[in-house]
Amino acid sequence: MTTGRNSATLMALKLGGAALLMFGFGFALVPLYDVFCEVVGIRAPIEATAASDVVESPAASRTITLEFLASTGNGAPWAFAPVADSIQITTGMLHDAEYRAHNLSGRDLTAVITPDVRPIEAAQYLRKVECFCFTEQSFSADEARDLQVRFIIDSELPAHIDRVTLAYTLFEKPAVAQNIN
Repeated sequence: MTTGRNSATLMALKLGGAALLMFGFGFALVPLYDVFCEVVGIRAPIEATAASDVVESPAASRTITLEFLASTGNGAPWAFAPVADSIQITTGMLHDAEYRAHNLSGRDLTAVITPDVRPIEAAQYLRKVECFCFTEQSFSADEARDLQVRFIIDSELPAHIDRVTLAYTLFEKPAVAQNIN
């Protein structure tokens, strides 16, 4: 009978350990996905550019179409969309665009937003000066607001690229359990 009890205890420990590993893996999915996308070339890294480093160059500019996309990940309780589906922009000049986010959950939430640029070749010519994607965005229950991105697409963008898509995916940041002593 002791062997059966030891066997059941061992099985319970294994199942508990597996549950903890799955829980931890769930928290790691977003950063792991970002790393995977960068490694295989699905998503290019987009970093902040200091406003003082941006030099407008209208003399060498041309007009292209910039499209905007928005989605929510993992069934996040948000309404999230660009204010405009697309705009005509002049390369080499600073531009602003807005997305609108609305927390539909009825509780306070924090959003994590991941950017993407297509074609991937265009990502190296995109310089973001300000972006809501650089930091987590906290929303109170049922709060809605516009989120701004300020950017420049370098006038050295290859001539064969006349349309660039800027996409964002909004995820709900998982709540972290806190120990109360």
